[in-house]
Amino acid sequence: MIKCVRPDFKILGLAAVVALSGCAGVLDLDGAIAMVPYTIEEDGRIIVEAHVDGQGPFDFVVDTGSSISAVFDVLRHELALEPIPGMTVMIHGAAASGQFSLLNIGRLEVGAEVWADPRIVSIPGETVATASTDGILGADFLRKYAVGFSARDRVLRLYPPDLVARRSYRGWSSVPLKAEPIGAGGPVMYFIDIEINRSKIRAVFDLGAGLNMINWPAARSLGLAPPRFRDGDRMSGALDSSLVTARINADEVTTASVRWRNEEFLIADLEIFETFMLGDSPAAILGASLFTRRDFFIDFVRSRLLVNVAMDEVDAIGSTDTTPRARDQLNQADKP
Repeated sequence: MIKCVRPDFKILGLAAVVALSGCAGVLDLDGAIAMVPYTIEEDGRIIVEAHVDGQGPFDFVVDTGSSISAVFDVLRHELALEPIPGMTVMIHGAAASGQFSLLNIGRLEVGAEVWADPRIVSIPGETVATASTDGILGADFLRKYAVGFSARDRVLRLYPPDLVARRSYRGWSSVPLKAEPIGAGGPVMYFIDIEINRSKIRAVFDLGAGLNMINWPAARSLGLAPPRFRDGDRMSGALDSSLVTARINADEVTTASVRWRNEEFLIADLEIFETFMLGDSPAAILGASLFTRRDFFIDFVRSRLLVNVAMDEVDAIGSTDTTPRARDQLNQADKP
């Protein structure tokens, strides 16, 4: 998960092309087993409320870039959550790594869904990136469902996985999600092949990131010579921080039949790129702000991301406006 607030940049990340056709017209709003409103922070991160052992609500960041869910130590102490003796995991953050304890938690509730006996890690949460939130809702929770995000009403919907897996939607694009383990027996991360200014680059699908990033090999492949940041600009992660060296503005970012224009990318060689074994190859991190301007759907079963390309292409960063046609489509649910 990556958060950007100037003058400091905040990062929080844990690693523990076909246009569709068919009978379905729009995202099916029926059949959801849980619905929960979400908010979008100024930097782009998606926040939902969750309850821990019946207490809350607490603010959790939705984070496909985190293989494991987490609570920060402030919440752990507030709820008197006990670590499980002898149970620790290695956590790879964007800027640093460390060994941390798993907690003894009875249940985590998101909307009407209850996750019983979750294995959730406790991390310090002492950086700028973690100051405004209580925890992370990671891929270990999210991939239990098909997860839909509505840009119009800002509601996250959890569906039975097979409901979306057997469907296709007109006006939506299917973007392949490549699930790959990091190292032998390591956590699974999700990758998307993108083009930045027509240059092919491998990218991590990281909804926990509130911004987009590329490493220096990617910047060099684009032939870019961006201006330097002023001294002292840093990215703050869950575990540490890292220097931001430059930024660029990409005229066009594409994947499948999805297109974005005028997107900003920060440039830094973070430790997480080495963890992904991409330190010497062009690589990117795609943040939530790239996706939350349209409706989108994570279909883990079919390893795809469904993006509503029938909604207007958006040039202005952070805009969530839709046309009357797009709003009409959102109101016409196709029945299963």
